Amino acid sequence: MPVLQFYINPNQLSLAEKEELSKTLTDYYAQSMPDFFVDIMFNELPHDSFFIGGKPTNGKFVRFTADHIAVNWDKEKDAKRAKRYLNWLGGVFKERFEPKGWTWEFHVTESDKKLWRIQSLVPPLLGSEEMKLWVEAGKGVPWEGMEK
Repeated sequence: MPVLQFYINPNQLSLAEKEELSKTLTDYYAQSMPDFFVDIMFNELPHDSFFIGGKPTNGKFVRFTADHIAVNWDKEKDAKRAKRYLNWLGGVFKERFEPKGWTWEFHVTESDKKLWRIQSLVPPLLGSEEMKLWVEAGKGVPWEGMEK
């Protein structure tokens, strides 16, 4: 699962903009995993609590973090894939934020997927028959052969 977090000032993005960004990001990830794996949060920090370079951001800066858990990139084999993702993500933000005169920054971290559970269940392999059960259910369900 990716945990995707935006750090913005209150009312910097409208509900419609948040929904559109959420759909765009979820659709991208749902190409390779169930859409219910994608967690997106918009953390609205008060104007007096969000600074860059010692100055208030004044609703003109967006910080984005992505914690990848369900899929970990092999640093050597997946360098091109990672670059493609980062370029795509940068394009998404450029298209939406640059016309508003905003700046943005983002980074991706990876958590070991062996330390991840959904409803205390070990997720099956992506693309497996067991994962198809999860997709159909729209949530994690016990599956035969599951690690405990």
